[in-house]
Amino acid sequence: MTAFATAVSAPPNYKTGLINKVFFIRWEQPPSPQDLFVVDKRFREAYEAYRQQLSVVVITGSKARVPNGEQRKGLFTLLENNRKYICELHLLMEGNELQHNLQRIIASAQLIVTRIYDNNYARLHKKAEDIAPFLTSRLKVDGNRIVHDARLLGLVA
Repeated sequence: MTAFATAVSAPPNYKTGLINKVFFIRWEQPPSPQDLFVVDKRFREAYEAYRQQLSVVVITGSKARVPNGEQRKGLFTLLENNRKYICELHLLMEGNELQHNLQRIIASAQLIVTRIYDNNYARLHKKAEDIAPFLTSRLKVDGNRIVHDARLLGLVA
């Protein structure tokens, strides 16, 4: 098993990291076009490190604003353009308030409308620990360890 972890912090808007074959993107606020460009580049570099599909975990922080239409379009374009490099996609929307629950419902609907949703490909989660079993099953590694390392790197709360 090959495992390494890196975390790159950019402006406080986002953070990316690669742990084993899992690429993490943490959004503290909705992305600008420049943010999306840089994240796309980092994802491609991560893919090149393994030359095989990666699991991707996209996290929105509990204080993140809801992205506007242009920002949502940019996020979904990023995912669509890289789908061939992604074996599974996990969306983690942190927070427990009513606003966060409504955001999860909207995100689920958006995934269905854009045809990204597929139970074997894209899943929406409320807690990072819920992702671990899927990583274990798909990658044959300790998913709990990956989530633990992501927490240490500040990629998940």
